[in-house]
Amino acid sequence: MPELPEVETVRRGLEKLILGKIIQSVEVKYPKMIQTDLDAFRQDLPGQEIRTMGRRGKYLLFYLTDLVLISHLRMEGKYFFYTDEVPLRKHAHVFFHLTDGSTLVYEDVRKFGTMEVIIPELVDSYFLAKKLVQIRQKRILKRQPSKQLLKNQRNPLNQPFWTKN
Repeated sequence: MPELPEVETVRRGLEKLILGKIIQSVEVKYPKMIQTDLDAFRQDLPGQEIRTMGRRGKYLLFYLTDLVLISHLRMEGKYFFYTDEVPLRKHAHVFFHLTDGSTLVYEDVRKFGTMEVIIPELVDSYFLAKKLVQIRQKRILKRQPSKQLLKNQRNPLNQPFWTKN
């Protein structure tokens, strides 16, 4: 997982390349990376200008005209910017085609990265909800002795990988 300085470096690098650019279309090759509705993701982003870049912890924030794109690189996610033709690459999963002919490409070998789009007013609530989940999980882990903790099915670590909370 990239450390904070690496995420900040990515933010600064992208900021130099994509600020002021307008998204023309979005192509998603691996839909599981998109945490919000996939069709809405594809339809809402075209026409949005990339106004500023931000970072909240290890999350990259793309502040657009009316929306915020939240991206987490996870283990091996990377952004590549191509000014003209995009080479064929095995691990390229999300393509942001820009109106000037350039393309921003998200690549992730292990496919752990995530993206979602929210309205700007919900950014603080989004991260507060993430923090509350972390706090709740830590409290569950601290309160019980090991044997009870392992038996407790409310503990998210004990749930089978195919179930959702």
